[in-house]
Amino acid sequence: MKVSPRMLFYLVIVLFSSCKKDTGEERQPVPTQQDIGVIDQRMEKFLTDNGFPGASLAVSKNGKLVYRKGYGLADKESGEQVTADSRFRIASVSKLYTSVAIMTLIQNGKLDMNQKVFGTGGILGTQYGKQPYKQHVENIKLSDLLRHTIGGWGQDNDPAFFEKSMNEESVINYTLDNLTLTKAPGTSFAYSNFGYMLLSKIIEKTSGKPYVQYVKNEILDKVGASQTEIAGPLLTDRKSKEVKYYGQGGDKDLVYDFTRFNRAAGALGWLSTPTDMLLFANGADGSPSRPDIINAATINIMTTSTPASNGFGFSFGSGWAMEGDEWFWWGSLPGTFAVLYRNGNGICIAAAANGRKQPNPENGLYSFINIINFLATDNSIPWQDIDQFK
Repeated sequence: MKVSPRMLFYLVIVLFSSCKKDTGEERQPVPTQQDIGVIDQRMEKFLTDNGFPGASLAVSKNGKLVYRKGYGLADKESGEQVTADSRFRIASVSKLYTSVAIMTLIQNGKLDMNQKVFGTGGILGTQYGKQPYKQHVENIKLSDLLRHTIGGWGQDNDPAFFEKSMNEESVINYTLDNLTLTKAPGTSFAYSNFGYMLLSKIIEKTSGKPYVQYVKNEILDKVGASQTEIAGPLLTDRKSKEVKYYGQGGDKDLVYDFTRFNRAAGALGWLSTPTDMLLFANGADGSPSRPDIINAATINIMTTSTPASNGFGFSFGSGWAMEGDEWFWWGSLPGTFAVLYRNGNGICIAAAANGRKQPNPENGLYSFINIINFLATDNSIPWQDIDQFK
């Protein structure tokens, strides 16, 4: 994967591990994983170079989980070590779950990429904001939310990061009433967390279920990702096996006041493990090695880009950034970093860390691209013929 440091700034991720369903047959013991020194050395250097307390890595090959390991500290105060089952906030990798949830509704004939979002006949109709809507609002399509081609409401003025005391409905109403789109939808790229907030509301309205419940029922349960859930906002809300977060200039209020990110759960809110993230990725990638929860036609929709959805140096489909047969995305929030990567050669990689280097979050990620390139393409790596998904 030949990705520039600029592209790495926007790289994304996801992971998790699952248990084989009980078929009544006696299970064979999973072979013990043997450490691979060249991988461990690179991961340990990654932590040292960036000052991250800990990280977790998982790699699958042709649908089999061939490597999973934790590095460093989950909790600096107690000395608790990161394990392969430690859980991390995955930040913008959450968008991939939201995208696949939308794809299941498209596959079931309940949504269409060309449907309008707002206005009479739109998916969300007129339930948000005051009418008449401002310019361009009623021309927004479902595809624009997925591909970041809304025409605004993104990047430097993303409503998802507005005043944390506002709930989802208040943020949506305020945005529709006060922020005019500067460009026609479908004509230009602007990375938008707010767009994925809207997608979570579309999932709820279309499915009749709360967003989190729908994702759990239609994605997580089906792939066996049982360690994935929505993160809590405060240090006191840490879930079982969840790491502690560091590296935001020592500002613990910023690291742990996750309120607005929970409000934007469809864009930023999920908690997972690299193993779970790989269960998810292998369940929606079109590879024959593991059963998919969406079919080939739907995967084609998900990975189709347009000239307008080119941003940051690569093409955007629905959630995924794409470069040839490589799909990837990364996430970063105060105190956390996550990556999910899928290569057409059968290698999938997921990783997460409990730090974020300042002043520029991307500075802590540049070195990880070398790890991805190594894991995905170096034929000398002695992968075992094991499957730890079982």
